[in-house]
Amino acid sequence: MKIQDYTFQINEFSIHHLDDLLPEDSLLFDIETTGFKADYQTIYLIGIGFRKKSTITIRLLYARTKEEEIEILEEFEQTCFNYNRLISFNGDMFDLPFITKRCKKLGISCSFLNLSSLDLFKVAKKYKSYLNLEHYKQKDLENYFGIFREDQYNGGHLIELYKKQTLMPDASEEELLFLHNMEDVKGMIYLLQLMDFSIIKNHNYSLTSFEFHRDEIHLTLLLPAPSNLCLKVMRENAFIYLKNDTLTVTLSCFVGKLKYFYPDYKNYVYVADENLLLPKSLASTIAKDRIQKATKQQCFIEKEGVFLRDTMNLDERHFKAEYEDKTSYVEINPTTLSENFLVAYVRSLL
Repeated sequence: MKIQDYTFQINEFSIHHLDDLLPEDSLLFDIETTGFKADYQTIYLIGIGFRKKSTITIRLLYARTKEEEIEILEEFEQTCFNYNRLISFNGDMFDLPFITKRCKKLGISCSFLNLSSLDLFKVAKKYKSYLNLEHYKQKDLENYFGIFREDQYNGGHLIELYKKQTLMPDASEEELLFLHNMEDVKGMIYLLQLMDFSIIKNHNYSLTSFEFHRDEIHLTLLLPAPSNLCLKVMRENAFIYLKNDTLTVTLSCFVGKLKYFYPDYKNYVYVADENLLLPKSLASTIAKDRIQKATKQQCFIEKEGVFLRDTMNLDERHFKAEYEDKTSYVEINPTTLSENFLVAYVRSLL
């Protein structure tokens, strides 16, 4: 077995609150295999990454021969005793099942299965509405964050190179194997920035400015700490731009007349010749031949004002242009909107 270490200082990554994103009890890991069938194909390289204070170490455990696979698996198993969480990219679907099967086949315990798991692929898929990528491979996500590799190979390309290495070792070709695995682990450090999506969606903001102009509301809100994301979010009635710790928001309002449709329409009647809607209790003095049951479409009151699309499912009166419309609105008074309402409304759009 050969062990190769690469060390980096935390400030080399230029990532806000990286010490929180990568706590010292978390272990990054990635494996390289000779194929996809753990029953008879092997792991030849395990890359692990960990932080201690301001230093991040990426350590590669390399099996120079098939027989050394057991050594790198035992080393990985022993290392995991010092950590509480594993961080991977698609590790829940591939790396962990593969490494578990190889350990069981070789009689090595799998205590690492007791650790919690953070799969960054799952995180990316959870927030795909923001990322809007065609593919969600690790390199695609790294490119999203402006990270471009020196390594130009994929795991499949390197299998034949490794098989050649086991027969005729070559230092320069070995370095190609190491570079790919090291950059897989290093890339996951950058992908930890994906966790900031949860901060954006769940943290409280403070409102720093608010202006109503014609049919638009312009807001500026601050996050409690800088985010690693530079993000543009388009919604039907809103544009949101995030950079560092600042959200700049434009909300489009509807100004004009909308209808509130009464939910208890069966308690109303309609007087057609007067185009009049009345509660049944007030219709006793009107001739019956002039009265008809009110329909859902007829049972409304029209209101002129300023309205916002209802994205919060508020327990308030909902206004529509017509009964069949799926889009509903809530009436607002732009001059008396509270900070709590505006912050909650922006959060509902994220």
